Amino acid sequence: PLSGAAVVRSAWGITLWTFVSRITGVLRDATIARFLGASAASDAFWTAFRIPNAFRAILGEGGLPGAFVPMAKKVARERPGQEGLYAGRMFTGLLAVLVVVVALGVVFAPALVTVFASGFRSTPGKFELTVFLTRLLFPYILLVSLASLLESYLNSKGRFQLAAATPVALNLSIVLAAYALAPLSVPVPVALCIGVIAGGLAQLLMQAPLARKLGFVFGGSPAGDPEVARTALQIAPRLYGYGIGQINFLISSRTLSSLGDAFITYNFNAFRVVDLVQGGFVVSMTKALLPSLSEQALDEDKTAFEKTILFGLRLVAFATVPATLGLMLLGGPVIDVIFRRGEFGVDAVRQTAHAVFFFAIGLFASSAVKILTQAFFALHDTKTPVFVATFDLVAFWILCVTLAGSMSHAGVALATAAGFWINFLVLFVLLKRRVSKGFGRTLLPCFARLFGATLAMGVFVVALGEKFLPYRPAWSLVVRIGWLGVVIGGAAAVFVGAAWMLRAPELEETFGALLRRRRKA
Repeated sequence: PLSGAAVVRSAWGITLWTFVSRITGVLRDATIARFLGASAASDAFWTAFRIPNAFRAILGEGGLPGAFVPMAKKVARERPGQEGLYAGRMFTGLLAVLVVVVALGVVFAPALVTVFASGFRSTPGKFELTVFLTRLLFPYILLVSLASLLESYLNSKGRFQLAAATPVALNLSIVLAAYALAPLSVPVPVALCIGVIAGGLAQLLMQAPLARKLGFVFGGSPAGDPEVARTALQIAPRLYGYGIGQINFLISSRTLSSLGDAFITYNFNAFRVVDLVQGGFVVSMTKALLPSLSEQALDEDKTAFEKTILFGLRLVAFATVPATLGLMLLGGPVIDVIFRRGEFGVDAVRQTAHAVFFFAIGLFASSAVKILTQAFFALHDTKTPVFVATFDLVAFWILCVTLAGSMSHAGVALATAAGFWINFLVLFVLLKRRVSKGFGRTLLPCFARLFGATLAMGVFVVALGEKFLPYRPAWSLVVRIGWLGVVIGGAAAVFVGAAWMLRAPELEETFGALLRRRRKA
């Protein structure tokens, strides 16, 4: 297993590419906002994009890595050199399943759009456009899910950075398609769909050569392979568990579609901004931890396993606790800088920033759930996360319907955050019973220090950003970006300084490993 410092260095390597990915993702979202604004057409595209992505998230990001990586590690330990054959057979089986899924998705697209966004029928042409775009985008599931299998194989080999770089190709492909095809009279939503498919193909082809070099054997029949059969059995309950998360999306999408035009766009863009944090160091840390957790779970003594989980939770808290307050205080300027141009106006900025405030509340919990879920999966326990996710689904449904009535789209965002916290707290209590009674005690002083440093940061942001130099939407884009850079940079410096004064070990654990690596280089 990787040491704590090695995990952090791996996470930093992923983070650097993920940061580039997120920057290009911002460029992608800003481009879409520029061409489509917050409108019926933007709602149609984002819903069509999210429907196949819901299936991709269930299989490619959810069920597959959590089952594949532990099994690949097991095969490599018991039969060194044979994990490439196992991976190739998985590839063949997955391809066969995905062909069927894509075909069914194209045929039943009208039913899927009805389930996810029945409210679209109230706007003439909106439902029909969404169905058409959904059919165009369904092949993306096949491409990106196969790419996820290659990514899982590379991760099991300790190679993280290439897979982290592939989303850059997707984002740039969408941007280029919009600017290249829209002037040629290709409808903007169609141009965006062409960019998505081209980007998915690029994600697959980028990883194939390195995977082959590391032993991945493309081809081979999965029939009769006991590891493939066992992986399939382990994926099934994971699909349900991660599928519940997509049912949450279904509930929120249906609720937002009933509120009128643009509300899906408001919340999608808001969640994307919050995801900038979660998609950086947080997701990188989760990916870097999984191979270690998978190996440590095989040991009888679970001390190292427990320490790795707490290590991940502490570092996730170090990234997300200050980010939560930062997003709540600076959500308006951030949305204004990223999206306000072209068809995306001042009112859309205000509505989107309102959702950012409430989405941010669930940032730590949603990040921590990823680590706790991987911990249960590493123990080959799929039932517990599924049970907890089912309980969370019911709670979210009740909260979503209740809060949307009084708070509109912001109520859906608050219900989402509350659902993450319910999921995290229940998983944490149940995992504590599996490991030791003292599990989690070291998190209390960690949070005390982080809250202190975050409070100091918040005072700085309020003093500078609201009292001494208030943000002005009338400024030019360059000045607005400069203002945001100064405030965010100053806030980060204050937080790091306060964390250092409070002797937070996460500061050295996060940055020390990276600095030592550079000195050695």
